[in-house]
Amino acid sequence: MIRLLLVDDEPVILEDLEVFITQTMNFEHVYTAASGPEAVQFIEQFPIDIVITDIRMPGMSGLELCQYIKQKQMDIECILLSGYAEFEYAQQALKTNTAAYLLKPVKKDELLQTILQTAEALQQRRKATVSNQKAHETLRSHLVRLQASLLLDLLKGKSLAPDKLIEEMERLNIPFFTGDRVAIMLLRIENRFLEYDEHSISLFEYAVVNITEEVLQEHFEVWACKDDSHYLAFLIKMKNSDVSDVPAKKAIEQLIPQLQHYITIYLQGKISVVVSDFEAFPVCPAELYQKSLQLFRRLPGSEQELFLRLWDQPPQTPLRPLQRLHEPPTFLQLIETARWQDALERLNYIIEELSSNGMDTAEYVAEVYFALTNAYTYVIHMNGLQIADVIEEQYMTGNHVTTFRTVKQLHGWAMLVLERIHERISDGSKVTRGSYVLQIHQYIERYLSEDVTLQAISEHVHLHPAYLSVTYKQETGENLSEYIYRYRMERAAYLLRNTKAKIYEISAQLGYQYTPYFTKLFKSYYEVSPQEYRAMSGRE
Repeated sequence: MIRLLLVDDEPVILEDLEVFITQTMNFEHVYTAASGPEAVQFIEQFPIDIVITDIRMPGMSGLELCQYIKQKQMDIECILLSGYAEFEYAQQALKTNTAAYLLKPVKKDELLQTILQTAEALQQRRKATVSNQKAHETLRSHLVRLQASLLLDLLKGKSLAPDKLIEEMERLNIPFFTGDRVAIMLLRIENRFLEYDEHSISLFEYAVVNITEEVLQEHFEVWACKDDSHYLAFLIKMKNSDVSDVPAKKAIEQLIPQLQHYITIYLQGKISVVVSDFEAFPVCPAELYQKSLQLFRRLPGSEQELFLRLWDQPPQTPLRPLQRLHEPPTFLQLIETARWQDALERLNYIIEELSSNGMDTAEYVAEVYFALTNAYTYVIHMNGLQIADVIEEQYMTGNHVTTFRTVKQLHGWAMLVLERIHERISDGSKVTRGSYVLQIHQYIERYLSEDVTLQAISEHVHLHPAYLSVTYKQETGENLSEYIYRYRMERAAYLLRNTKAKIYEISAQLGYQYTPYFTKLFKSYYEVSPQEYRAMSGRE
């Protein structure tokens, strides 16, 4: 709908125009003003589309009013009414981009036609402006995505011929050049950000990128993307830098705390930041990125708002595997024998370790994810099912450990899959293990250091030894003696890796009273002696 403003210092003419236009056309609003200054007040207070004004008025002429509208770059069309046909007035009207210039007395049909034509032209121009804005926004959006895609390729180590790379960067308006001293900056979003769904998190990430660019733009050129591990990655170079990297490092050390402060104030969230050293572009991005990523993957998620610089990091200590994840009976062994309650308790036991004492790093989350996935897929196939019957499609192919931003997300997924496997197997997709298999395994675990002979086990489950041996093999595909031997060796390996118990003490815990015999069996199973195995695991 069109909104008109009629301006004339003669009340009779003004009223006559208002009545005619109101009765003839269905405009949203028709305002009237008796002078130029009064018209300015209307324009500044209300949205106006077309101004119809007399040229000669005291205080502020119609031409001056049109000039004011032009100077303020208002989206308003002007129609001038004049009782004078002098060329000078028409010439001045053209300079103000006036839509029409009509001579008084104005024929009402002519005025009506002029208003309609002006309104139509205004609407067409606005549509074209909106279309151009959308096209510009679309182009900018595509440009940003293409820029991010190229950077991600470089971070992944994709090989591009130098001339092709420079040509592509010029095409995408990326202000980085061969020989520039650049660094990688990785940002990890934390805190309340992770309480939302992925779509909402992506909006936060968009805001974080914008704030980062604003904070750094005075001193640095910035090129951004999001990597496959959910980190925001930036390639940065200092503007007008000299040969030395000292000014750039000093500027970064001052700006990153400011960035973290702004994220807290404006988004009520937190970020941790890792910045690499500065190296020559374009040979360095992949190497710098990997170094930064490795450091980030060792940082616990529970430690937040960190700022780490690769150039002042101490040597890293070797990582050790999680203890509870590999402690016999393993999670796989528990679900393999349908010990669902024990499996659930073991899962919670593993997650408890993962959540405590700074263990909630991306590296340890990956270790747990791959171990659980291996156990789940083995049991799914063992029971004649397919992965798609149990696990969502998004987890079926590729490396989806990065789907889990937190230990809590991993825990929720692991419990859901465990429940689904239990339900599918219990539904009769395949006959479950007999309850006596559960009793046998529990007996072996409880009395491992004592008597776990076939005779003792058969008495415990009230079955004849021969029948027990044959049926156990049919149910599990493994001889009972083989299972006991395998379980003892796996338990021995776990104790050697994770305790300081002496070899003879471990031998006794496993039911071997003669240590040399235990050593012989262990070496036969692992092809190294217990002492060598412990040394290889770093316990000595």
